[in-house]
Amino acid sequence: MSQQYPQYTPDPNQQVQPGYGAGPNPPFNPQYPPHLPPKKPRRWVPWALAAGTFVLGLIVGSAGSSGTGSPSANAGAPQPTVTKTVPGPAGATVPGPTVTQTVPGPAKTVTAPPPAAKAAISDDGVYLVGTDIRPGTYRNGNEGDCYWARLKSTNGDLDAIIANGNGGNQVITIKKTDKAFETRYCGAWTRIN
Repeated sequence: MSQQYPQYTPDPNQQVQPGYGAGPNPPFNPQYPPHLPPKKPRRWVPWALAAGTFVLGLIVGSAGSSGTGSPSANAGAPQPTVTKTVPGPAGATVPGPTVTQTVPGPAKTVTAPPPAAKAAISDDGVYLVGTDIRPGTYRNGNEGDCYWARLKSTNGDLDAIIANGNGGNQVITIKKTDKAFETRYCGAWTRIN
C-alpha cells in the first residue's frame, strides 16, 4: 500500500521575487545576490587581543619600575619627600601662579646591629670575646677530655695562650681583655657570674 502525495504546481498569478523561489536554478539577478555560505569566524582575533594586552601590560609594568636603586631596598619603607616652591614669571603685572613640585628625598640605609654576645657555649671552637661570648665566669660539665684556652690573639701561636687547662668540672674567668676563648671536647659552658 503506497501513499501518494499531491503534486505541487506553482500558481501563475502569484508574484515571485526575482532570484528567490523560482525553481532549483533561479536566474541571476544582480540586484539580489545568491545566498552565500556563512562566513567562518575569525579565530585569530581573541589571540591577537590577548597578546596585545600582555605586551601592553609589560610596557606599563616596566615603565613603573624604571626608577634607580634596588626595589627590595626601598620596598615597604615610606620615602621622605622634599617640597620645592617656584615663584611665577618675574615682571608680570599680575603675578603668575605658584607651582609646587614634590620630589623624592634621599633614601636612608638602616643597618641592623650585630647579634648580642652569648652567655653560653654549646659547641667546640674559638669564640671572640665581646662578639661571640660575653666576658665572665663559666663552668662546664664533667667531660674528662676537655681542653680550654684563653687567647690574646687568634693567630694560632703558642705565645697567644694566656691560660689553658684540661679535665672536667672546670671553672674559668674570661676577661674583657681576652681576645678569644677556645674549647675542645668540653661540652657546654654556662656563665655563672
